[in-house]
Amino acid sequence: MGASGIEIASTICIAIGCLLTCISVGIPYWEKNDPEDTVNDNIIRHKGIWVKCVTYSTGNWECDDFNKFFLGLPAMLQAARGFGVTAILLGIAATATIVLGMDSVPCGSDNKNMKRRIRMVAGAMSIVGGFCIIAAASWYANQIRLEYDVETARKLGGSNVTRNVFGEALFLGWAGGALLFLGGLLAICTSCDDSEDDHHSRGYAYRPPATKHSQEYV
Repeated sequence: MGASGIEIASTICIAIGCLLTCISVGIPYWEKNDPEDTVNDNIIRHKGIWVKCVTYSTGNWECDDFNKFFLGLPAMLQAARGFGVTAILLGIAATATIVLGMDSVPCGSDNKNMKRRIRMVAGAMSIVGGFCIIAAASWYANQIRLEYDVETARKLGGSNVTRNVFGEALFLGWAGGALLFLGGLLAICTSCDDSEDDHHSRGYAYRPPATKHSQEYV
């Protein structure tokens, strides 16, 4: 794959990763009740980092906001919101920057070295954004796992419990983070091309050093 192909691939990865990150942060499906523990199959409870909802078999649903916006929330929700919003902002900025840094786009600068720097900045932002959403999803998922283990122990003891499992938003977050990582690495690879290629590609005429005319000796 040529340099232009890698640029296009990195742009697509970053754009799709940013889109998946936005969807993951926005939808209320970070966790949902375990179907095996559902007493009433007509009700599905699911939560996001902004709202918690109840969906009925009739198709109706209702959602409630958390009592607090940021301060006072559990550390898991604070981290998920902070990392999630940061990932979205970095993803959007990286998408716009990588487009400006493409050699085939006349916007920005015609200087090749400047284009490389722009792509490097876009790649760095994309990698950091990918780390943020992966950290948010992983932290949240680990908390779900810990609570699941506790509730499972209570269930084995005979208690009637309701356990929560991973929601679809977590998998979207992991996929979006992976694409942001991949797109960022590709963008940095295109920015690390040998900057001296332009110098080597120029043709230089060989000019032997000037010497004095040799004298003939008889």
